Amino acid sequence: MDNWRKTNSFQYVVRVTEPIDGESLDELRKKYFTVGIPDKTEDIPFIDLLVVFSLIEQEHAVLKDPQYRNKKNFKVNFQVTTDWPDEQAVRLLSGIRIQTHEQDKFLRIVATRKPADELGDDPSPE
Repeated sequence: MDNWRKTNSFQYVVRVTEPIDGESLDELRKKYFTVGIPDKTEDIPFIDLLVVFSLIEQEHAVLKDPQYRNKKNFKVNFQVTTDWPDEQAVRLLSGIRIQTHEQDKFLRIVATRKPADELGDDPSPE
């Protein structure tokens, strides 16, 4: 976020630290990711990846708010959690560009809904 403020450009790097093809969200929760700006990265656990991008998302929302646009100094309160239900994790991950080990390939995470019969719902009208 500091680099974003200094350069007025949001450039980041997120890449997997090991191949993760076809792994479930539960399996991804055990992995580490390389995260940072192009010339300064660090390997962090999955939960920390979500925390970092949650903070970025919250700061972006504040900076878009017209009441803060022309202010040079103001305080922002962030909400941080380490409990990420699947739906929230997938929502956040779907907006992050994650490089894989293959040249010019990126991990694509999208929310999918299970068919009604797999959820135990009766799709027939009452």
